[in-house]
Amino acid sequence: MIINKLAADLHDAGLSFWDELLSISLDPAHILSELIWQVVFDGLFVAFLYGVVYKRWLLPRLRREIHKDLDAEHGIEHHDDHIHITGVKDHD
Repeated sequence: MIINKLAADLHDAGLSFWDELLSISLDPAHILSELIWQVVFDGLFVAFLYGVVYKRWLLPRLRREIHKDLDAEHGIEHHDDHIHITGVKDHD
């Protein structure tokens, strides 16, 4: 509502497109709102999605599946304190 009035006032003042763009871009309230939005978006959404969803849930799941596939491909069986490698004559 306030933004619409400001935009209408600027338009009625007869400013060109570039003058309006410059006045909006250099407006301290607009700059502050952009900075706040960046902090909120980067801090909450990106940090939460990367830190919690990707690193805590998706990445360990992918690592387990890849590890399981590699073990099956190379004939490795895991036990509590040791592993068995099938198809190899001498192994530790």
